[in-house]
Amino acid sequence: MLQARILRPSTDRFLRLGGLRPGMSVLDLGSGMGDVSMPAAEIVGPSGRVLGIDRDSATTEKARRRAMNEGYDGSLDFAVTDLDHFDTTERFDAVVGRYVLLYQKDPAATLRRFARFLRSGGIMVFHEFDFVVQNPTWPPCPLWDDSYRLLTEVYHAVGTPPDFGPRLNRTFLDAGLPSPTVECQGPVAAGEDSPLFPWLAYSLRVLEPALAKAGLSLPAGLVADDTLPDQLAKAVLEQGSQVLGALQYGAWTRVP
Repeated sequence: MLQARILRPSTDRFLRLGGLRPGMSVLDLGSGMGDVSMPAAEIVGPSGRVLGIDRDSATTEKARRRAMNEGYDGSLDFAVTDLDHFDTTERFDAVVGRYVLLYQKDPAATLRRFARFLRSGGIMVFHEFDFVVQNPTWPPCPLWDDSYRLLTEVYHAVGTPPDFGPRLNRTFLDAGLPSPTVECQGPVAAGEDSPLFPWLAYSLRVLEPALAKAGLSLPAGLVADDTLPDQLAKAVLEQGSQVLGALQYGAWTRVP
C-alpha cells in the first residue's frame, strides 16, 4: 500500500491520458489489493464498472473488503482467476494493468489474448517500471546506490526483467496492436519525509530470502531491521543528495 501511494499519481495520469472516462467498463489484470482497480473505479464513476482479476484468493478478499469499506458498492468487483484461464462473454471498454506484464512468460501473448475481451475501439493501458537507474543519487550517495542496485540484481537472479518499461512499445507491436503512446515519469526524494526511504527499506526486507538465495546482501553498515528506513534516509540526507526512484512507464493504445 505504501508503494501504491507512491505510484498512484502516475497510474492515475496514465489511465486518464489513455482514455478512461465516466461510464466505461474496465478489466484490471493482476488486481492484487485493488490499487489500480480503485483509481479506475473513481474515474469511471458509479455509471461505470471495474472488474479486477487476480489468482490469489486471500489478496482478492482483502481487495473486496477495501472496496466495500471505501464505498465503491456495485461499481467495483473482483474475481479469483489465473490470467491464462480467464474467460467471459462480457466485452469491456478498457483493459488495464500495473506491474503485470513483466511477470508473464509471453507478455505479447497476454496482451493479444486480452484484446479479445475489448469492444471495438476499446483501449489498453499498462503501467510498468524500470529499476535500472544508473545514477539514482546526486551528489552520489554510495550506500543508497548500492542498496538500490540490489533490486536490479535480484530481479535478474530470478529471471524477471527489471527494465520492462522500455519494452512496452515492442511488446504492444508484437501483440499485433497499434504502436502505443508511451510516457515516462520518475518519483524524486529530496527531503526526510519522502516515502521512497521506507519503500526501498521494506522492498529489501521483503526480498531478503531472494537476496540470500542469489548470494546478495545489504551493503556493509546497514542492518535489516525496523530502523532500515532511517538508516537509508540518514545516509542520503547527510550527503544532501537528491534521489531518483524507479522510472514509471505508461503505454496506451486504442484497438481497432
